[in-house]
Amino acid sequence: MPSIRHILVSAIGVALLLAEGSFMNPVQAVPTLVNDATVQDGAEVTVRFQIAPWDDPTLTYIDTEKFIQGEHLIPPGIEQRVAGMHPGESITFPLSAEEAFGPYDETKIATIPPDELPFDAREGDTVEDRAGRLARIVKILPENALLDLNHPLAGKPLIVTLQIMTIENQD
Repeated sequence: MPSIRHILVSAIGVALLLAEGSFMNPVQAVPTLVNDATVQDGAEVTVRFQIAPWDDPTLTYIDTEKFIQGEHLIPPGIEQRVAGMHPGESITFPLSAEEAFGPYDETKIATIPPDELPFDAREGDTVEDRAGRLARIVKILPENALLDLNHPLAGKPLIVTLQIMTIENQD
């Protein structure tokens, strides 16, 4: 004995087949799943990412960011790997320290008077210097404070997982 669901589905199917003017193109019955947008130079890309140091995967950074492909504002190893990807695509890959945020640079340690720090600053805090660069407070002494201007992941090989969320090609 046919169920109500079976009868309803059959009735809809017959109605569609017998309809005089085709009100529905069969190709349009299925939503388009293909997005032809690809990551290419000049495209505004929104990406969700997870980055962890190779030697400490428990220290994970997760965020969503926008960037313009080809402007080199993100690490070169990431920019190279997202080229040609499509919305919804995901990829996981290792990055050497050089491909990521570069080697740790000892010359990027700055000394400033402690009174230039925010009132409640503590060692380990991240602050912004006068040039707008982020720095980690390494040490606060009575006569000076040491700031590390290296990226927190500089000098570390990484594991990166990212997903392309949207691509807006600039025409």
